[in-house]
Amino acid sequence: MRVWGEVLSALDAAGRCVLVSILDVAGSSPRETGTRMVVRPDMSFKGTIGGGRLEYDVLHEAVSLMKEGGAAFQTRSYALGPDLGQCCGGRVEIAFEQFDLNYRGRAQDFSTQEGVGIFSTTANTCSSGPLERHVLPPAMCRADSAEIVLNQGKLTERFGEDRPHLYLFGAGHVGKALMLAMAPLGFQISWIDERREIFPKYVPSNIRCIHLNEPQVVVKNLEPGNYVIVMTHDHKRDHAIVDAAVRRTDLAFIGLIGSATKRARTLKRFKDSGVSEAQSKQLVCPVGITEIKSKKPSDIAISIAAQLLVVKEKQMSNAQGGFRFAS
Repeated sequence: MRVWGEVLSALDAAGRCVLVSILDVAGSSPRETGTRMVVRPDMSFKGTIGGGRLEYDVLHEAVSLMKEGGAAFQTRSYALGPDLGQCCGGRVEIAFEQFDLNYRGRAQDFSTQEGVGIFSTTANTCSSGPLERHVLPPAMCRADSAEIVLNQGKLTERFGEDRPHLYLFGAGHVGKALMLAMAPLGFQISWIDERREIFPKYVPSNIRCIHLNEPQVVVKNLEPGNYVIVMTHDHKRDHAIVDAAVRRTDLAFIGLIGSATKRARTLKRFKDSGVSEAQSKQLVCPVGITEIKSKKPSDIAISIAAQLLVVKEKQMSNAQGGFRFAS
């Protein structure tokens, strides 16, 4: 979730809002440290801290703070078992931060920065007024740093999204189903096809439709760590794309829709054209988790999306030393 974009939208719509953040977790909890949601005066909200009684009580507390006023930044501690009757049994520290239209300009600035990428801020929480956030230099902001830390009155936060980039080649039935399945999963998606008319009129905001007559030319310009899924209407086109992809060694995932027979033929063509065995092993074909056998487009899409989530989570775990931060 783009936190400041939601804060800005809430201020424009309602004039006030509360940013709720999980500051700390001891034991089990529905969501991780750094999870956030934005609450409006009518109790509508964006994001989630895990649902259940915790979220219910936090929503009511946020609305109450907007009605009663008080310090702009406050914290509350919730024992999930004794206080709320939730089976998680942990303890969660929640931060409540109130905003009104006086903060709109700052929220606009932060929203713009979110669109560019990850950034970090620091603020002193000891005063009763709105927090004065200071943006840290880029060199001090890392994608694997904690999303939020409160230490002796100093609040350090990380905002923005480091979304993996998926290049989806093919806008047929399965491509359309995969686009919808992937939309909420935290990927930036470039959706490529040579048939301009085949794209839907409307797509989610994290998906960009690209019309190219020779889509394989894109592959050489991909960034290291990008994901590639190939499912065009032309087997020759499929091969040209995956051939270009496996000749690189820095992509996160290369998947090709097809059967075991298609895989065997593709690997033979790789060998005949000088692709090494190590390069060939990068190809995942058939793509998708093996437990799902259905050939329905929607089921294939879920299978592929699940496989990509597994790869993404492994990468996050490796980058963050095994600790997962919320998105």
